[in-house]
Order: sequence, then structure tokens, then C-alpha cells
Amino acid sequence: MKKTYLLLPIFFLASCSSSNDDSTLPNNGNNNDNSPVLVTKMTLDGDVSTLTYNGTKISQIKNITDGSITTFVYDGDLISQAATSGANSSVTTKYTYDAKNRLTKKATSGNDSGGLWTAESNYNYQSNNNVTILTTLTTPSSKRTETRNAVLNDDGSINSWTGTLTHTINNTSQTATVTLKPIVYDTKNSPLKNITGYSKIIDMEDETGSTHNTLSYNYTVNYNNGTGTEWTIFKSNFEYNTSGYPTKEIRSYYDKTGTTATGSTDVNTYEYNHL
Repeated sequence: MKKTYLLLPIFFLASCSSSNDDSTLPNNGNNNDNSPVLVTKMTLDGDVSTLTYNGTKISQIKNITDGSITTFVYDGDLISQAATSGANSSVTTKYTYDAKNRLTKKATSGNDSGGLWTAESNYNYQSNNNVTILTTLTTPSSKRTETRNAVLNDDGSINSWTGTLTHTINNTSQTATVTLKPIVYDTKNSPLKNITGYSKIIDMEDETGSTHNTLSYNYTVNYNNGTGTEWTIFKSNFEYNTSGYPTKEIRSYYDKTGTTATGSTDVNTYEYNHL
């Protein structure tokens, strides 16, 4: 099941459902010069991408398969912009943070075969472990607004949420309830762990703001009056190297019950600057 993500075509792995201390997992693995481990090549469901850095700051992702290039801008140690350009599409995302370096706004604009579209998420922190996220996606023919009352883990990553959604297409509106069940994570290293600013981005399944890997994800949208259900449900199995970084992921997708595999899978592989 191939997906397109608004932020980084690579931010595929996520956080920790308990208060695991990152210091228990080394940043540099077995490297003798103590430099951080950085992922340099990824194959995500057939799409091959290479990553380049300025120190530990991501500077570019090049998708060799489709030719698209994503470039990044930093404000200090925080990612402030990601811009992707391809043959027939372009996407730019800008990020705003508060004084505690927490994400407060994510604004995306894109242009593809369907026309111009925008997406905006605003974050209102109720406490260290609770945030309300208001997300609006607008296309030429539709508008989708979702309010998520999210619970955060102790490391600031997403644990779960509940909320509501309104979807309007051609002046016809539907409402729904949304649920993200508590995410299950491993205690290993994400391939993206050592990228400066990566863990500050919190959003959907592959941008959850952590340094660990997602084992199980269950998100459902149940429309009122029995008009239908949307879902993203998957479970992942990983192969790791001796330093606890994944070299291979097999992600299996499930139907809306979460118990029956659909037969759709993603196979993702990762290569690093050393290990």
C-alpha cells in the first residue's frame, strides 16, 4: 500500500508507548569515531531514496524512482520547511514552534493533477501529555476538518487520540468520530533517530514524534448514520542490526476490524552511513 506523506517521504517509523529512556540506546552504534548513525538510503515499498546531510541536519532526500527531490530548511535545530518538487507536483510544508520547541503549526500547500490544495494543523497544548490538534484539508471540491484530543507519551510522542471530523464534498457534509488506539512501539532505534529536529514533528502514523519504531497502528473514522468507515490499520515486523537499528520492515495492513489481514504489505529496507 503505497502512500504519499506531506512532510518527509521517509518519516516512516515512530515512538515509544512507555517512558523508555533514549539514553539506553546508543546513537553511534559500533562506529569507532563516535559519529551518529544516519540513514543514507531507503527503499519504501519499491521507491528508492537517498538522503544527504549537513552534519546531522537533513538537507535533501532524492527519490531515485520518481525523480522528486525534497529539500529542508532549519531555524537553529528545528526543521522550519520541507519542499518537494517532482515532474507533475510540488508540496511545501512550513513548521512553527513555541518557546518550548513544541510544534504549534504545520502548514502545507500543494499542486498536483487534482489542482491546488492546502492542509493546516494547529496544536494547542493543554498539558505536557495532552494536546488538541485541529487539522483542515482543503481541495478544489472538498474540505475536511478534524479535531483530535491527543494523549502524548512522556517523551512527547503520540500515544492515542479521540475526536470528531466533518467532511464536505460539493456542498454535502458528513460528520464522524475518529479514534486512534494506543500505539504499540518497540524499544529499538528508528532509522531517523539522529536527524536533528525529526522528533519534534507529530502528526499521523509516520510522524509521531519519537525515536522508536511502530509495531501496531489502528486509526478509524466512523461516519455517523452508518454512512461508512475509513481506516488505517497495520502491524509491522522488523529485522534489526546488532546496534538495534532496523534493516528491514514488513508492514501488513488489516481490514477495519483490525483482525483480518487484507493481503496488502509494504516492504521497506534501510542502509546507514556506518554499522
